[in-house]
Amino acid sequence: MSSRPAHFIEDTVLQGFGLGDQSDERWGRRDGRRRRANAQQSERRNSGNSTGSGRGGDVEAAVVDSLTDEVVSQMQQLTVGQAAVGTSGGRHEQPAARVDSSPGHSNSGRNTEHDSWIFLDNAAQVFGRSPELKEVTDLDIRKGYDTQGYYWRGNLIQKEVYMGYRKRMYPRHQYVEHSVKQVRKMGKCIDTVHSFYKFRYSAIGDDFRSQIGHFQHRDMLWATSSYDVFYCHSGSVCCWNPWQRMACRSVLGRSQMPKAFKVRSMCVDSGVVFVGDGKGDYCVKALRTDTGSVAAGSLVAGAGEDAVNHASPATTRSGTPHIVCSLDSGAVRSLDVSSLSVAKTSVFDWPVHCSSLVQDGTLQCVVGDSTDALLIDPRCDSGDHVAQLVGHQDYSFSCAFSPNGRLVATGSQDTSIRVYDVRRPQQTLATLCGYIGAMRVVRFSGCGRFLLGMESADYVHVYDAQSFARAQVVSFMGETAGATFSPDSNCLFLAVSDSIHGSSLAEHSLTSVDTEEVSNPRRMPF
Repeated sequence: MSSRPAHFIEDTVLQGFGLGDQSDERWGRRDGRRRRANAQQSERRNSGNSTGSGRGGDVEAAVVDSLTDEVVSQMQQLTVGQAAVGTSGGRHEQPAARVDSSPGHSNSGRNTEHDSWIFLDNAAQVFGRSPELKEVTDLDIRKGYDTQGYYWRGNLIQKEVYMGYRKRMYPRHQYVEHSVKQVRKMGKCIDTVHSFYKFRYSAIGDDFRSQIGHFQHRDMLWATSSYDVFYCHSGSVCCWNPWQRMACRSVLGRSQMPKAFKVRSMCVDSGVVFVGDGKGDYCVKALRTDTGSVAAGSLVAGAGEDAVNHASPATTRSGTPHIVCSLDSGAVRSLDVSSLSVAKTSVFDWPVHCSSLVQDGTLQCVVGDSTDALLIDPRCDSGDHVAQLVGHQDYSFSCAFSPNGRLVATGSQDTSIRVYDVRRPQQTLATLCGYIGAMRVVRFSGCGRFLLGMESADYVHVYDAQSFARAQVVSFMGETAGATFSPDSNCLFLAVSDSIHGSSLAEHSLTSVDTEEVSNPRRMPF
């Protein structure tokens, strides 16, 4: 960007907003605006009063100077509307959540960056988007639309400029002070031009808005087959079939839950759907019985409250289904689904954000408000850890084991995923860095060949878990609510939930070249 002349950036932004008319009259007016903007900027610099402070103000001023008064007026109106939405609890309460007041955190400049982020969000609404599009297919992609219904044919450069601004302006938490540049220096060099999964279909609209219970915990999308995808919508758990393209059906309705129950975490597997809230309560329902009763209970003894940050399914050696719940108090409780009793409890010194078990139940990974992850043996009552996984520079919010149990991946607030070999946990096998924010979800495919990494917005990464040297990057615009594979690894599902860029559920199918390798996988080197 710095090597481009100033007028190139201005013209690019103007064209991105549909104002790219290059007639002599328009160019004359544009030159006049440029001269007036340069004079105003020089005057502000000389007087020591700039339009913005810090990185966010400079970027916003540069964009504003390049726009017509009409477009600026449109964005100001949109900003007022977005502020009203934010005060009513819209956009997942992010304005309040992103300003961190924990000890050791610096909030200087956060308001400026947040204002700039809202500015860029509102700027995107001037881009062309087809309101009549309720679904997008691969045919629409060939016509120039993207998976969210935006029409970008002839404006790909403008899209790249806008996405570049989003990367720079996206607010990032730092619970432990660190340098993102240093984290990325440790990252593995990866070829990201591959396409393991090809887009097939997406459903757009508020009916497909996946609820985000808390901005830190985004594992809100689960699939039990290529035809059954579960997500939380308006307090209910719904099922979406991307192949029949029908309206979603409610599996666990809001009316079936206790009063004041607010879904914070969910998981669907082992024939049951489980949801937990921010007070330690839960609801469980048999998956295949639409009219069956809902069992409700609490994971907290007495009258206390404790948020259920994450829930994951597990099966004991005897075949009994369990739900492993990670609590904000630092406890990890294993709920026996058949008896609705807590079979085991492990307590840690910090809030637990996620825990994952290997398939045979002999090893468990626990991550939370610590830069280190722990490997423990869940069969031992002592709870002593087997190994400590070091390397992250900030707290971690997700973890997952490979199907063979040899690899474990952890996703952190420092924008990276670290992969470890459980036989040599002292060393990091691979460090995989994101683009825009924290890695909220990590998950291995059922075949073990792919590793999914979902950032908090805009990007989902699919890594080749055989070498971690190749990857596919799926890009979009908006906050993420979840990402998962189908059990047979043939489908990749994504949930985008954003009040500005719209909400969608998207399905990607495994390419024909990779289908053969999934059916007959090569021996992994690990």
